[in-house]
Amino acid sequence: MANLVAEAIAARKHAIVEAGTGVGKSLAYLVPAVLAATADQAEPQAVAEPDWDAEELAATSGANRPRRVVISTHTIALQEQLVTKDIPLVAAVMPREFSAVLVKGRGNYVSLRRLTLALERSGSLFPDEGERAELLAVAAWARQTTDGSLADLPALPADAVWDEVASDSGNCMGRACPTYQQCHYYAARRRMQHAQLLVVNHALYFADLAVRRSGASLLPPHDIVIFDEAHTIESVASDHLGVGVSSGGVERVLSKLHSERTHRGLLV
Repeated sequence: MANLVAEAIAARKHAIVEAGTGVGKSLAYLVPAVLAATADQAEPQAVAEPDWDAEELAATSGANRPRRVVISTHTIALQEQLVTKDIPLVAAVMPREFSAVLVKGRGNYVSLRRLTLALERSGSLFPDEGERAELLAVAAWARQTTDGSLADLPALPADAVWDEVASDSGNCMGRACPTYQQCHYYAARRRMQHAQLLVVNHALYFADLAVRRSGASLLPPHDIVIFDEAHTIESVASDHLGVGVSSGGVERVLSKLHSERTHRGLLV
């Protein structure tokens, strides 16, 4: 499998591999992926490099950036296995230096500015005492976390609480934000820009493809994509590249206009 993946990368072709659980699939694609991402560190005859000329690389992705490999999975469990076990193992035994990061969607990160605003308006935003207590717990965590993502929270807050404090593109002030220098989301973006291996989930990858149609992007330019747990791609791609309407989605939008439970909303 490793040879097949290496040949596909070198020839810029697709490869589809099916194998049972526990046979080492992740290591079989990680090794050729690292070799391709770090080909500039190789001896001239040591590895077959992908057939990309310098002009094409510069035209498609910027001549000064590192080669990047995106590894996309469906489950959090596999992402954690890659980041905490498989990639460190490959890094320990391969004579190549490379960086790898776990890339999460923007909504996984707390917005310090939105958190401050939510604390100031907690009485009107959260009539429920339990939700106000959860907001205070998030605020206490935000003062000491270095990661700033949901995965780092000791206890997950209610969706209504996190929705008010999560980083959101529609509410982002960018560099004009007073908390920009401390922003966990932008710190993660900077780490991503310098990494050679990006571990993402299918939802984020296809969300990136969807926004690219409007000229934006969630992921930086990359050269190789490896889909693990690829049997779920069809449904994930349909969710992000198709159009869907559900009663729950309509109710959520209407509740932002006017909530029957709290008698609050944009129209009140």
